[in-house]
Amino acid sequence: MTLTALSALSRPLLLALTGALALAGCSGGEEDTDTDTDTSSTTATTSTTEATTDGTATTSTTADSETTAMTSSSTTEDTDTDNTTGDVGFCDPKAQDCPEGFKCTATNKMAGDFWNENRCVPVMGDGGLGDPCKVLDPNEPGGGTDDCGVGFICLNFDDELNGACTEFCNTDDECGSGKGLCDPSINEGLLPICLLTCDPLSQDCPMGQACYGDQSLPDFVCFVPDPQDSPGTENAFCAYTNQCLAGFHCVDPATAVNCDPGADGCCTPFCDVTEDPGPCEDGESCVAFYEDPPPQYMNVGICVIP
Repeated sequence: MTLTALSALSRPLLLALTGALALAGCSGGEEDTDTDTDTSSTTATTSTTEATTDGTATTSTTADSETTAMTSSSTTEDTDTDNTTGDVGFCDPKAQDCPEGFKCTATNKMAGDFWNENRCVPVMGDGGLGDPCKVLDPNEPGGGTDDCGVGFICLNFDDELNGACTEFCNTDDECGSGKGLCDPSINEGLLPICLLTCDPLSQDCPMGQACYGDQSLPDFVCFVPDPQDSPGTENAFCAYTNQCLAGFHCVDPATAVNCDPGADGCCTPFCDVTEDPGPCEDGESCVAFYEDPPPQYMNVGICVIP
């Protein structure tokens, strides 16, 4: 989530998993998925998921998982079967290359992790795009067990683990439904999902969700905030994109005033570049989010040190 002037300070869109909020991380989700990654964008270290703009930080899944988890296809010859869970191995969620009766989804490497590995899991339902869904393992909400069908994952869930089925991108990095925006890079590619687009200045996402951005993406996307132990407001620390609340973006702390220089990232407000300084503090200016902004986002900026 970063822009050019700030791009060297930002990081990619990483989402953490939401738990108690209506709009939890990824994303995404959104994301929790605590991933620390550095990018050329200005975002600081994304539960959304919740992967970026000037000084924005987007880490939210421990996205240090091996790339083979994303690329290897699961076959009965080259994957190990876990007889306890029914897991049949690594897979590609965009290709949905699991055996019949299984689906490829984002799971966790270890208990308590979120969306930092891709594996085949048994199909437990047939929920499609936008359908209500349920995360079926209350002890492991990041484990990928839900009642969505093949090609979908239950995200943006609340504290009772009720969410909505979210579409995985296809192998062309597009949304098969033709709806939303595919971001194949969320959580370092382990959560390649299609999300609703939005306006960060009006924060026009569904109730409980917030509008987040990444300079590598042509649009802003909706995901559930997951602040966890951070206030998620101006100058609050953040380690991933959706640890900031609606109206704020996670940037590198060096790009904003009154931020803890030792933090992974720092929440700073979105702003309208035509209203500089707007909500920006002394010492900050409203800097355009994109170096070459799309027409619909010409006015979108974030408050950073110019």
